Amino acid sequence: MAKICLLLIVLLSPIKSQDEIAILSARVGTLIDIHENRFYRIFPKVRNFLSAQVYLKSSNDYKVRIVVNRKGKKKTYEKNMSLKQFTRFQNNINGQPEFTKEAREIMYAGMDFLRASDILNEIKKPQYVKIININNDRLNGTLIGFEDNLVAVQTATAIEKIDLNDIERISYRLYSDEFLGLKPYIYGLSGTFGLNVATLYNSQRSPRLDESWYYKFYGIVVGLIFSSELYEALATVLTPSETFILSQDEYEQNYK
Repeated sequence: MAKICLLLIVLLSPIKSQDEIAILSARVGTLIDIHENRFYRIFPKVRNFLSAQVYLKSSNDYKVRIVVNRKGKKKTYEKNMSLKQFTRFQNNINGQPEFTKEAREIMYAGMDFLRASDILNEIKKPQYVKIININNDRLNGTLIGFEDNLVAVQTATAIEKIDLNDIERISYRLYSDEFLGLKPYIYGLSGTFGLNVATLYNSQRSPRLDESWYYKFYGIVVGLIFSSELYEALATVLTPSETFILSQDEYEQNYK
């Protein structure tokens, strides 16, 4: 009988010693997930946050167990939390709107850093871009490729490759078809301009008739060749630019 009682004490003692899960707020429940943390900004300084749970150690002491992503692996660590801190976190959450489906959609609409790779893949290449990295250095050039998380930009002197994780912002022109109607007019104007230049040249040099027609034809061809460049330049100037925040830290600073 004594052995049975001793066995029961051994088996039940770990259960009694386990910490009780404390609900920080009814709006987040027993487990604070990554979406709730982003919305309520409970642990804004914890990078690569995945989830968290709060445990009651005693009547006045708590601890929070946080799970983060470290190089693709889950890592768990704990931090102590006083009753005063617990109350402050609780008031912070309860003082904000409820995390509804609509609120979630609005929140994620501006989080471009979550789809940074998709944005780089979707950008039409080659494309003139402006990049700001984590050191606030600026790089202007032509985006020519994106592979293995490296952004390749052709500058005036060399091809620069930047790690996507080091990019704070990227700006580029949005392509659209609304200016396609201008193409015939631009081609016509460019061809006419080339013809006029050739005519002016002929009037000053007075070449033979066959040479005169050659220069006219040559002027029209050169004008048409440059018409495509003129159209691209004009469309680029008239098309609005788009800026994406590709860094979570940058987003957090702008969110405050």
